[in-house]
Amino acid sequence: MKKTIIFLLVVALVIGGFAALTHYANKVYYNEDDTTGNTAGNLYNGGLYCEIGDTIYFANPSDDGAFYSMDTDCTNVKKLSTDKVASLNADEHYVYYSLRNYAKENISVSVLTFRNTGIYRYARKNGRVAMLFDGANAVSCLYGNTIYYQHYDTKTAIQLHKVDIDKKNAGLVNTDGMVPASIYNGVLYYAGDEKDHYIHALNLATGSNSVLVHANSSMPIAMPGGIYYIAMNDGYAIYRVGYDGSGPEKLVDEFCFTYNITPDEHYLFYQIDGGNDNRIVRLDLTTGIAQTIMDGNFKQIHVTSRYVFFSDFDDTHTYAYQRSDGTVNIFEPPVLETK
Repeated sequence: MKKTIIFLLVVALVIGGFAALTHYANKVYYNEDDTTGNTAGNLYNGGLYCEIGDTIYFANPSDDGAFYSMDTDCTNVKKLSTDKVASLNADEHYVYYSLRNYAKENISVSVLTFRNTGIYRYARKNGRVAMLFDGANAVSCLYGNTIYYQHYDTKTAIQLHKVDIDKKNAGLVNTDGMVPASIYNGVLYYAGDEKDHYIHALNLATGSNSVLVHANSSMPIAMPGGIYYIAMNDGYAIYRVGYDGSGPEKLVDEFCFTYNITPDEHYLFYQIDGGNDNRIVRLDLTTGIAQTIMDGNFKQIHVTSRYVFFSDFDDTHTYAYQRSDGTVNIFEPPVLETK
């Protein structure tokens, strides 16, 4: 009788322990409502770099965009996955990314038959991966506990969808194919795609939508000091406007292909195109002084606390501009094996 009781107790403990492990393994950690996963400027430029705390998560340009991490000084490089990633977002517990395996230079049979697209949640502590959406997508942005993303299928083309970080409450937000990069105080600021290219403000809680700039525009970035954007109707100059649409101010009077801003709004980095003097430039927004960083054609400008990363237009090299002293070096992280 005693042996039977002991055996049953052991079985109960094993079952209870397994249940507890399963519970904690599947537990989802939630964020504050105003948590933002990456800066709007980084997401517009591909979301290939995402800094949180003392870590930068990035798509390694030396390893066909595979998922890596490193310290903010570009040391302690680690390979997290062979997956080609983009639209990186991060919070205290997770990194979220769009899978781009279909775009690998050397596509294997396993990629063609298994995972090649979708949105995934990567646990920073133990590396567990969970799929949040299985399908084609473009830019995605974490706000609070929801991923807003450009959903694509052959019937509806590009529309704005969402999915919570626990895979719940998935569905359509808006039929416009807007880029969900700039969310500020619960409002998504975007350039229209379906009916116009004006700058809109979409309240994500109420669904109310208003137009702030009645002119062809792109890449709006909402910051405490106002909304920055490229004015396509004015030679692709860069402007800043108030939240009520008043007081538009021209900051850069040249043809700008892409741009990014430091979180403190001190510096504006932008690529000038369309002429014989193409170059990437840093503008000090406090003094108005512009300084050329490099001559040439560049793209994918990403800002971190110590560096600005950008690439040749033909992907020949990626560069790291050190913000403290203005030096530029080729960024060549090592190619590692996953552990």
